Amino acid sequence: MEVLGRASAVDAVVAGVLAGAALFPTVFLGPVQLLVGGAGAGLRAVDGRTRQPGFGQQRPRGFVEEREIAPAARVPVPTLPAALAVALGTFGTTTLGRCVGPAIELSRSPERTEMLRRFGRLGPAVLTERSVAEELVAQTGRVAGGLLGLEDLERVYASVVACQVTRYEERSVARAPWGEVQDARHTCLVAAADGRGLVAIACFEASEEGVELSELGLVAPFGAAPVRRGVERVRPGEPCPAPSPMALVEREGASEFALGWGRSAGAEAALRDLLRRGTYNQDISEGVLVGVWRSRDGARPIRRASCQASSDAPSSSR
Repeated sequence: MEVLGRASAVDAVVAGVLAGAALFPTVFLGPVQLLVGGAGAGLRAVDGRTRQPGFGQQRPRGFVEEREIAPAARVPVPTLPAALAVALGTFGTTTLGRCVGPAIELSRSPERTEMLRRFGRLGPAVLTERSVAEELVAQTGRVAGGLLGLEDLERVYASVVACQVTRYEERSVARAPWGEVQDARHTCLVAAADGRGLVAIACFEASEEGVELSELGLVAPFGAAPVRRGVERVRPGEPCPAPSPMALVEREGASEFALGWGRSAGAEAALRDLLRRGTYNQDISEGVLVGVWRSRDGARPIRRASCQASSDAPSSSR
């Protein structure tokens, strides 16, 4: 909200994701996805899904049994820093340093605070800074049983693509153009609208499992596919599946809603059904519904939580 007062909806959403990264150790190295609409932006999606590691490395023998799999083998290539930088560079109006400022104030971990400061200075290149790259590779690379290497960190990128649009009578619903992943129990959302007509929403993962990186104050979350003996290897650079339970809704060519459903195992299907029916005021049985609703008189937040929803997740809107 501090950023939104002097910048755009995209700037505010980026700041909100970084606030999540300050509070939860797995966020910064996990996936993030953004949808942006209105004010000449069209309907666009920023793909910050993590990537399968292993560039420039020979295929390992592979694991035979589930219990043999090293935790590091499940760690993907982090893409969130690149995705947030791309979102700001394409749709934003302020600097990365300004967006990360509130997150630095929120962080209670000295190591994580320093990591956020470095990101504000260096942008996505923070992952290839010597001390950061060495810690990542040492804890999640070949020596630890994983596949993450320096070449993976040097190849990190995020793309901006057109949303997939579905028509429902007078409404157009825009969603990310990649496949659904149902389990959104750890998915958090932040949405914003500004006075210029721009609407944005992002989802990110505050997961509970991963490989601890104590020197950075972070946890590298799971998401990669381990190499298994006798099974075709997932190619390095392939996006790792991540839930994207969010959408933009347009009427008469103007973005009206940004809506997302998180903290629920069945969020993708529930959101799809809600969007199809066009009823946004219903009570929900599981999870958290977050978004913004624009009208000619301004914008107002949408937030509904079920009794079962966790109260420790960062879910906000303005």
